[in-house]
Amino acid sequence: EIGQVVKRSFISAAEEPKITKRDDMIDRVSQLMMSVPRLPSDILVSSASDMFHSIQSDVKPTEREKRDVMRKQMTRCIGEAMESNVNVVYIGEDVKHGGYYLVTDGLASRFPGRVIDFPPDETTLLGAAMGFSHVGLVPIVEIPYAKYLDCGADMFYELAISNWLTNKQRPNGMIVRVQGFDKGVFGGNFHTHNMLSHIPPGVDVVCYSNGEDYVRGMRNAIVQAQRGRVVVVVDCTNLLNLRHLHSKDRGWETAYPTSEGNGMMSFHDVRQFGSTGKHLIVTYGNGVVTALRARRQLAEQQGISEDEIDIIDCPYLSDVPDGLREILSRDQYSDGAILFADICKEGPGSNPLSSMIMALRKDNLLPAKWGFVGASRTYNPLGNLCTFLNEDDVMQSFLSLSKQ
Repeated sequence: EIGQVVKRSFISAAEEPKITKRDDMIDRVSQLMMSVPRLPSDILVSSASDMFHSIQSDVKPTEREKRDVMRKQMTRCIGEAMESNVNVVYIGEDVKHGGYYLVTDGLASRFPGRVIDFPPDETTLLGAAMGFSHVGLVPIVEIPYAKYLDCGADMFYELAISNWLTNKQRPNGMIVRVQGFDKGVFGGNFHTHNMLSHIPPGVDVVCYSNGEDYVRGMRNAIVQAQRGRVVVVVDCTNLLNLRHLHSKDRGWETAYPTSEGNGMMSFHDVRQFGSTGKHLIVTYGNGVVTALRARRQLAEQQGISEDEIDIIDCPYLSDVPDGLREILSRDQYSDGAILFADICKEGPGSNPLSSMIMALRKDNLLPAKWGFVGASRTYNPLGNLCTFLNEDDVMQSFLSLSKQ
């Protein structure tokens, strides 16, 4: 009987149409991306002096949604997803007890049997997620530290290529939460990894800078995973409990956005801090905070007004988002300078913004003055932040670029 099954399968495969076109190979890389309405500019655009437009000065503090740090909003958002969809499960290492950064704090008791601990083996963890996906579940997989994705790299590439190998018949819709990323003093290089080397075809990679965008973005990620796409969400350790942007301003706490109306952030949305400047800094994740602080230093030390420099927060890293293309196509920055500030290491195979730059250059969307700055191409020591992208790196790179 087994022999007959194999024979029929072989005959069926042999009779399938032969591959002749490149476009067909590209089309089968992933399931079709679910269309999500773009957010309006009044949500995504702030003046240079504002943090988040949703924090409205004309609303009394007692009437506002409570603002909180990114980690608390992440926990609430994952809980929201599990409550609204019984097929969402959360798996990882020590996640029943809150995970390594307490992102799943309290979720195991709220959703018995759906927050599942695994041994410290990323290959097994990702393999189990494939199985969960094949039986109709929507797994959220927590990789405790970004460097640990290397340990499960073979399985990660298997789940990524499955849709292509099976001509869209066996997708592996899931969310892979990669944490323990970028700036930090704990654990040295293996706990502060800042390279994004694993972005195979068909995988969506996002890295949010704040709790408000994370919530909207995670809702979109859930929708895309239900559709069969693999979404990797990279979380910067430094941002999880960050409250203050400048001094003690509590400027990086955000409100929890409602799920109704403008409840999702598509992959093509980008956030703007300032929209009338002559110059531009493009970044993501922890780089947004770094760029905003560098802009303040440029104002205080060099006399360059904050209104002259806009900052683009570009969470989607797998491709150039439409939002960024639209902004650059306006020619607003044609006489200024555009600096790409990447929190990942400089050099080949390390950072996502380099490939974006090449795509934008190919489409003639960059001005004469553009530049790139990234983290040092070395490994991160224990107890020291000297190798990470910092405010002085961004400031000096901008000054050098703008004076060309």
